[in-house]
Amino acid sequence: MVMNKIKQKQLGAFYTPHHTVDYMIGCFNNLNKDSELLEPSGGDGIFVLPFLKNKVLKPEQITVWDINPDVAETIKKNGIKNVVIKDSLLETNFDKNSLFGNSKIFSHIIGNPPYLNKQSFYIKKNKKKLGKIFKEIGANDTYAMFIYLGCNLLKENGELCFIVSDTFLTLGIHKKLRKFLLSNFTINKVTLCPKKLFRDAGALVNTAIIHIINKKPSTGHEVIFNDCRDNEIGDYKGKIFKTKQDIIFSFPDHVFNFNGGIKLLRSIDKFDKMIKYLDGGLGMHTTNNKKFLAIVDYNGKSFANNGIKNVISHSDVDEKKWKFYHKKGGDNKYYLPAEFAIKWDSESRQYYNMPKNYDTESKKRGFIISGISSSLSARMATPGALWESNKAMCFFSKEEKKYPVEFFIGLINSKTYEEIAKLLNHTNSVQIRDIKKIPLPKFKKNDVEKITALAKKIIKVKKINLDYDFSIEQQKINKIVSFYFD
Repeated sequence: MVMNKIKQKQLGAFYTPHHTVDYMIGCFNNLNKDSELLEPSGGDGIFVLPFLKNKVLKPEQITVWDINPDVAETIKKNGIKNVVIKDSLLETNFDKNSLFGNSKIFSHIIGNPPYLNKQSFYIKKNKKKLGKIFKEIGANDTYAMFIYLGCNLLKENGELCFIVSDTFLTLGIHKKLRKFLLSNFTINKVTLCPKKLFRDAGALVNTAIIHIINKKPSTGHEVIFNDCRDNEIGDYKGKIFKTKQDIIFSFPDHVFNFNGGIKLLRSIDKFDKMIKYLDGGLGMHTTNNKKFLAIVDYNGKSFANNGIKNVISHSDVDEKKWKFYHKKGGDNKYYLPAEFAIKWDSESRQYYNMPKNYDTESKKRGFIISGISSSLSARMATPGALWESNKAMCFFSKEEKKYPVEFFIGLINSKTYEEIAKLLNHTNSVQIRDIKKIPLPKFKKNDVEKITALAKKIIKVKKINLDYDFSIEQQKINKIVSFYFD
């Protein structure tokens, strides 16, 4: 069965390679004549057919659910009669008070649940009902809801093996899911899949395979992390890292630690949070960038290239008709001129979506943190500039004399803070909630002054030469910062 791309996108369906299926099936234990297998998002049957082909299970031991009626005929051709066409998330009663309604309890559950986030049509349309059903973990991503659903349908000592987006490992929106899993189930193994696994299918999502057993974790149980991210596709022999499950539960937001860094994670809650000393945060939306933004030209040079055709000279940004505007993410550290200008006439402003506390007339010194970046990155903001809501978050020091803006820029660009950020959120999408977790030790006045001076030097030189190699100054900052976390 081949699904067209439009329907594939609507359903969040990306079909799984055979080698991945084989690896996942190999995670299961205790398959026998009494086993009952469920695939709750059946697709083309790639997960269940190998059990028949290899004569591991009989057709009557297998149940398949799917929302797409086109899958039934394909799967039934192979002798599987227990095929139910339904919306698994909305139409499965797993409320314990009803003894799981009419749903069977399964010994094994396997699959590749659909990847639809809270901005999708499906979740927006069913937000109220999904929110009620999945209130324990939140209705943020369909794959997370499928994990929760599957766990509630497992027999005691039953096993679940799903391949899902790896965002559940650290993102703040999945804190409740992590708590649910760590509290109630033995997490046997998490395999971080090769980065390009689904690229050929048009999906940029990074994935992980999670193998769960429905029993309380024993004291000292270690979760195995099998890191295959840099492996070739099909190679699941990765770097092995183990962490005790009860230790993971003690980490901030119960983030799954798979890169080491236990010492850093444990230190985070010892200090005040940096956000205590900062104002600012998320910015605005123009509602139509092509209409309201212009690329700023600095004497023949610009710093943006994203399809916007309007161009304006930096000398024409007058604070009345135009304002400077930060939008760019990326690994831009210490200094980058404002890449855009935004129309600021009264007619244009009525279309903009701006936070209530957004001070559009402020000339305070501030700094930008990139929202999309491979590393935690901060740079000086252009005074008086506005900023976008996602790719560029702007902050201002509440105590400029004690903690100058350059001090925060130096800290955030340090090696230690990059490691902290990746432990709290391993993706390239930095969220405002991640910034709010970043700690700030009580730096000695002398160290604040040293970091500030080094950051000022870097910014000063980069204003003349953007390609300046600041590694020597950065190493000095790194050394000062690391001392407070040792």
